[in-house]
Amino acid sequence: MGAGLWVLLLAVACSGGASPTAPPAPPGDVLLVILDTTRADHLSSYGYSEITTPNLDRLAGDGTRYSNAWSQAPWTLPAVATILTGEPPYQHGAGRHEGATFPIRDDIPTLAERLQVTGYRTGAFINVIWCSPELSSLDRGFDRYDFATSDASNVGQRSAEETTTAAIDWIDEIGSDPAFLVVHYFDPHLSYDPPAPYDGQFGGGLGRRVPPGFGSAGQVFGVRGGQIRLDERERKALVARYDGELAYTDAQFGRLRSELEARGRWDDALVVVVADHGEEFWDHGGFEHGHSHHRELLRVPLIVKRPGDPGGTVAPERVRQLEIAPTVLSFAGLDSTLPGFVLGQGSAAEAIAEGSLWSGDLYSIRTDAGTLMMRRSTGDTSFYAADDPGEFQSGSVDPAMPGLQERLDAIPRPRVQAPSEMTDEQRARLKSLGYL
Repeated sequence: MGAGLWVLLLAVACSGGASPTAPPAPPGDVLLVILDTTRADHLSSYGYSEITTPNLDRLAGDGTRYSNAWSQAPWTLPAVATILTGEPPYQHGAGRHEGATFPIRDDIPTLAERLQVTGYRTGAFINVIWCSPELSSLDRGFDRYDFATSDASNVGQRSAEETTTAAIDWIDEIGSDPAFLVVHYFDPHLSYDPPAPYDGQFGGGLGRRVPPGFGSAGQVFGVRGGQIRLDERERKALVARYDGELAYTDAQFGRLRSELEARGRWDDALVVVVADHGEEFWDHGGFEHGHSHHRELLRVPLIVKRPGDPGGTVAPERVRQLEIAPTVLSFAGLDSTLPGFVLGQGSAAEAIAEGSLWSGDLYSIRTDAGTLMMRRSTGDTSFYAADDPGEFQSGSVDPAMPGLQERLDAIPRPRVQAPSEMTDEQRARLKSLGYL
């Protein structure tokens, strides 16, 4: 079913199939902030040793911080598609499969499409090439899909400050209409080039020892392949620069909050902050993201503020990006048949992730019993027991805990439609960066 027909049918359903009636007024704005490449344990509210994110810490004090939240993929396109559709990657189809890039399927509605028909104005400010309209189809349902062309690194990228300004300008344009606003901050992604003073804020100024611009795909491949060797001081300098990017992004989130507060659009809003995926700093001998299913890439920060929240709640239950769409729909007064549940109303028995950008057909499942990772093409597996949360001691699945392998084997192959048609410029840019 095409997207336009789906929206028409939803509109008829909302009218009860008889004479048209106005849908109930939306209860308040929805702000969804997606932090690119942000590992949970580098936020100060998640226990990091440095104060990197005071504004997100403040949000956690106003709402609920989920300490056990998981991404459905270790890279951007499938993860963001899950956030904006509420479907797992095998269902929405967006990602890289057998050398081609695929968008979300036409018959998978987006959050923006669902909210648009209820009276929400919908705007998204997106800064990563994988989420371009041509490659992802994630623009469906947005009145404004403000996509800033990216070369998949921070070089020449729209900054968090510019992104915040564009989002606030749009809020001013729509007046008092209820808003579904998606703000994507790309800045924590390589290359780590925070502006002063954030470039020297952490590690005793060590971050300034790394040349700006380090972190192209070619350099990442060089680090992984051993052609580029970084000593311990250089590694710590990169981490310091990454932390600077988080602090800079956090400051701009604080500005976004202040601007919404000044316009009277904060207190009654549902605010959700989540990362698409994390980042590895040699935790398991690797660097960057998209190449493994270890926790540093899949555990993500998730902070939610609802109107009237008592605040300061830490929720230990296992949750996933799949829960975000049902939570937004519930706030808007809409029913959901999506696989996730409304945050605060359950706990996931398992968290499953699918695929990779660099390492083929990886799958993983996390349960109270432990974590099983599998490469489907070869059948190779690694199991990490629950008492090994860092995932360092791979062993065999305990026979007393059956079913993990069967669950991974049962995940369907991705349901895809025709591959995305890249422009010549996009293809050339991604090839020059090593993504194609």
